[in-house]
Amino acid sequence: MVKHISLRSLALLAAASFAFAGCTTADVPSKGPAIAPDAGGAGATAVPGRAPSWRDRPAADGRGAYAVAGLGDTHFDAAPATVYHAAYDTSAPNGAHVVTEQSRSAEMWRERMPSLLAASAKVALQDANPPTRVVLQRGDIINGDCNDDDAHRRMLRDALAATRAPYAAATGAGEPTPPLPFLTVLGNHDFRGSPNGRKIYFEWAESLLSRELGEDVAYPLFSFRIDDDRWIFCDFEKVSLFDVAEEIESDPSARYVFLVTHGPFTASQSGNNWIWRLSGWKSKGGTGQGVPELFEAISRRRAIVLSGHTHRPAFYRNENQFGGYTEFTANSVWSSGNLASVDPIPGHDTPSAFGTWHSKNVKEENRAAYDADIARFKAGLKEYYLGKGAGHFRLEVSDERVLMRFYPGDATEPGRTFDLTPGRP
Repeated sequence: MVKHISLRSLALLAAASFAFAGCTTADVPSKGPAIAPDAGGAGATAVPGRAPSWRDRPAADGRGAYAVAGLGDTHFDAAPATVYHAAYDTSAPNGAHVVTEQSRSAEMWRERMPSLLAASAKVALQDANPPTRVVLQRGDIINGDCNDDDAHRRMLRDALAATRAPYAAATGAGEPTPPLPFLTVLGNHDFRGSPNGRKIYFEWAESLLSRELGEDVAYPLFSFRIDDDRWIFCDFEKVSLFDVAEEIESDPSARYVFLVTHGPFTASQSGNNWIWRLSGWKSKGGTGQGVPELFEAISRRRAIVLSGHTHRPAFYRNENQFGGYTEFTANSVWSSGNLASVDPIPGHDTPSAFGTWHSKNVKEENRAAYDADIARFKAGLKEYYLGKGAGHFRLEVSDERVLMRFYPGDATEPGRTFDLTPGRP
């Protein structure tokens, strides 16, 4: 079963749903007519009564050439702390670190994040070659840690309104532009620190994404098509990797397969947190099982992985016995002005350096597991980049190439472009 979503359909859906961006789940009206997907993937159910307007795609649109405006973690917050964190117990374990995160995020959202979003919106709305279809935010849209369900709901509502508002602004020509459809994936901060954080997030996100896509979706795993391409979203901590592997290979006619996950698929290098990625950390609810199977499926299908979480932009191109894959990890946590940079961490632009960043911080009892995990990914690594910078991103998809443009800070010209094309010669 395959779902098709066109530029026209998505724009109409977004225009209808943007008016409700600030509503709680209870306030959201029933979905109006938009599209009727002719089929579907995991976790998705077609909503009756939608016109199949994907068939009306303009001829100038070509065979599915489009762009995606991209954001990494955004950690929405505001000062003073009592706005969202009045109930937070600062004496809790790790409380000092959490308070520092709250302060950092609130300060970032005073000036730098609005400026970054304005730049991303400007690029998205004015660069029509190819046209921008959607905005994709890769999890941790909020800072979390409200310790109060009502405050948590309010934080999600306010984050959505603040994050997507710039994309609803006028174009440079002064013509009003419908808001771009806004997609986001579950991050650990999106439910952290509230009694019913996961339940609240899922109610909010599933309602939002169902409106934006024109079909009902549900975590921990769902997928849909944008034109010729299969897009897969998952709960990175709790999803079954076996199910993700099956979904990746479920649509052989798709031109490209994109896997969107907050936690990266490729082994992270953050010391003892290296396994806090796609279903890797058992203490966070992941099984730790299925990594070899998913590695094989992703490589066989030559999938493209889009992730966040690490606050480090990263690029991997892996070629192995099963095929290969590419992954790009985005970061939009512009926590200080000097992070508006695309420069790699010194030495971390060659595959030989992979696995050395923070490796000295791995506990001795975890050393063997860390080394084995790094070795799995390093063996086929052909291209590698790891940076410290933050910014916004533009994914450009066509028959010929899949390109990721990295705009540091609030730049409106890309500082570096990465070629994510599967099996690129």
